[in-house]
Amino acid sequence: MNALNQAIGATVLAAATYFGILRIAEAKCDEAVGSIGVALDEKQGDDLDAFHRLQAQLAALGQSSFASRLEELRKTKALWVAPELGSDRWAAYVQALGLVKRIYIRRIALRDPRLHLYPHGAADIPAEYQLDFAWLSLGGAMRHELAHYDGALDEAGAYQQELNWYNGIRGSAQITRLEGDRRAAWDFALDSAILSAREAARLAGATLSQ
Repeated sequence: MNALNQAIGATVLAAATYFGILRIAEAKCDEAVGSIGVALDEKQGDDLDAFHRLQAQLAALGQSSFASRLEELRKTKALWVAPELGSDRWAAYVQALGLVKRIYIRRIALRDPRLHLYPHGAADIPAEYQLDFAWLSLGGAMRHELAHYDGALDEAGAYQQELNWYNGIRGSAQITRLEGDRRAAWDFALDSAILSAREAARLAGATLSQ
């Protein structure tokens, strides 16, 4: 075998090895969220429609740049849907073998965040309050997992960024200009989301700076 054929053979073998390892990494990511993962793309119409609703909710809160960042992740196949992700998670960041890193969103959380948050209902809480809290929590969960995607190695850093995000929304013009029941609903949502994040951080053993 001449040198050229050897070089071609080595290249083919290296490529086959790489793609084989890549498939293993992808499978490990899916396994971490219940062994099923679906790319959030045009083939998943209902999921994509739900994602666009999330983007609209974020834009309404003055978070258009955040919504755009999530769209970039979706287009680069870094944003996935996990039908079997546990009910205790809104979303999850997963990486494997240094080759694949993804953010998975629990399907029911994406399609119906209020149902994910209140699976047994909550008759004592007005529906509007529930819905605001649910959308805010989904956004906060995405901010948390994005922190991990961008390099936050521990839960303390990710929870701190999530809390900073909530506090930024509380002080935004979109919230401060609200009055009456709409302001009360968002105060409830923000207070509840912050308390939930702090409790989750405590359970994870994360020490927060504020």
